[in-house]
Amino acid sequence: MDMKELYADSIEFSYRNQYSLLSGVFINCKPGEVVALLGRNGCGKSTLLKILFGILKPKNGLIRLDGKRIQSPYLSKEVCYLPQDRFLPSSKTVQQMIFFMLKDGDKIEKIMSDPILQKVLFQKIADLSVGEQRYLELLLLLAQKATYYLLDEPFSGVSPFLKEQIQELILQHRNSKGFVISDHHYNTVLDISTRILLLQNGGCRSIENKKDLEYFYVPEGTFDD
Repeated sequence: MDMKELYADSIEFSYRNQYSLLSGVFINCKPGEVVALLGRNGCGKSTLLKILFGILKPKNGLIRLDGKRIQSPYLSKEVCYLPQDRFLPSSKTVQQMIFFMLKDGDKIEKIMSDPILQKVLFQKIADLSVGEQRYLELLLLLAQKATYYLLDEPFSGVSPFLKEQIQELILQHRNSKGFVISDHHYNTVLDISTRILLLQNGGCRSIENKKDLEYFYVPEGTFDD
């Protein structure tokens, strides 16, 4: 029986016991899925992704990875997390980061020959555009032996051209990997998503039709034909 799934249930989290940010959240993701995790500012999307990765501990709740309960998903190396903030050291060049993060010669050669990165191989990370940084970060993460990817704001501050390239990267890997993507550029996420979740009032609401987002998330008429 195929049990491949990142699964979290009854997730509760409060900051300094002042208010309940997450209260009984259920979320799951399987290989082949691109789950759009949407919600207003401050609703807890980034917090939930950090909990799913295992770098933030919930007050209550359980996380299962491929059917087995797990405390720190990142230790399994089956889960990768792209944080909202850039994580590559700014003083290193693109080429240096490729050799640092990858050991497989074939993967190194493939990334080094990427048309977008070829133009910036010897530039420092600090000199890249936001979109080039995000593209590089995602390429390096996708080269890891992980199955589940948690992406926080991968399209924020990115040019239209590189948004399309990042979308294409995700679609290329979707058959073998599962993605949970949170981004305020909701249309960019919705264009490639297979399922929509709205984080609201501490829990996840399943959205069957993006038109339904008008009642909870975006202005009426947003998705009119």
